[in-house]
Amino acid sequence: MNDYEPDTVADVLHAKLRARIWEGEFLPGDRVSIRALAQSSGLSVIPVRDAVRRLVAEGALRFSDSRTIEVPKLSLENHSDVLFARMQIEPETARRAYPNLTHADLDMLIAEDTAVNEAIAGNDLGRYMKANFAFHFHIYRKADAPVLMRLIEILWLQSGPSMRFIAGQYGAQTVVADYHKETTDALARRDVDGFVDALRADIAQGMEFILRARKGGIT
Repeated sequence: MNDYEPDTVADVLHAKLRARIWEGEFLPGDRVSIRALAQSSGLSVIPVRDAVRRLVAEGALRFSDSRTIEVPKLSLENHSDVLFARMQIEPETARRAYPNLTHADLDMLIAEDTAVNEAIAGNDLGRYMKANFAFHFHIYRKADAPVLMRLIEILWLQSGPSMRFIAGQYGAQTVVADYHKETTDALARRDVDGFVDALRADIAQGMEFILRARKGGIT
């Protein structure tokens, strides 16, 4: 998600697995087999192991024992740290992106939000996760802030699977109250503070959804 272009087999697989994780294809507690990934991708075990180890270093996967790799759950202990980090980093990244967002970007963000709403209406969780990711990262890429982007990617890797699982328990309609329209409306009227505040509210709403579900014993 930054200017670096992967040029090894492990790099390419790592990028593909990251996208699958933050777009919700993996759920908390899912086990990840290096051998199975190698077979499904037509690769040898060595680059797959390298890609998986990088995901472990990023906190997207973890070793539950010496042989088992799984997607970790977003625990209540970690929730406050992830939320704090997202609330500091993502609004600031959006503020930096704001001057670089054009009318064409506004049109694209509205289209991506429409895809989010259509996914919610159709209870299509996979499409919802992809469209929601596209909306947020369209903004963040415009900041031209590679260090902040790397941090945001790691935070989404750690929160994405839990959001996908919880939405799956309730249905996509439960995430209808996002703040995407408020975000695009603020951008349309060139209100930078309103733009950043709407995005901050959207982040808080999504993470609060995870916290309420965990307190209710859903996961």
